[in-house]
Amino acid sequence: MFKKIAISAPVLALAFVSSAAMAAPQTHTVQVVADIPSTDFYVQPVNHDTVAMPQQLLWNATTSKLEGISRDFKAKSAVAAGPAIKATLLDPAVMTAGTEEIQLEVKFNSVALTLGSEVDVVPAGGATTEIIAPLSITPIEPGAGYKEGNYTGNVRVMFDAP
Repeated sequence: MFKKIAISAPVLALAFVSSAAMAAPQTHTVQVVADIPSTDFYVQPVNHDTVAMPQQLLWNATTSKLEGISRDFKAKSAVAAGPAIKATLLDPAVMTAGTEEIQLEVKFNSVALTLGSEVDVVPAGGATTEIIAPLSITPIEPGAGYKEGNYTGNVRVMFDAP
């Protein structure tokens, strides 16, 4: 019996060594990004997840209403004359689920944004030093009320300093 154990131990050790030698190397890719804004003009989310991750509009079962969201942005514009920062919606602000849709009201710094037309969202001299301004997205209840569904949409906003 001792011979079986003595012979088995080296064979077992060889099996461990060969399995370690056969292990496949593992490669990982880590994506890194950086956004370094101009010192003269920028509008950036305070929390990067605001633009990197989907933002959930919550259903309030008590009121049967869809709740909006508000996310803070850092903004700065060295423009001292004229409006410091303008904004416009690049696409219709809407969420859809199949044929159902929910219109969205979008405001920046409490100013309603419109599709394709720039509006002044920060007045002259209003952001010569960095300010924090909210971007709010509020659902507009359809005339027939909210319909069941998994709604998705994108709100695309362009900011500019004239």
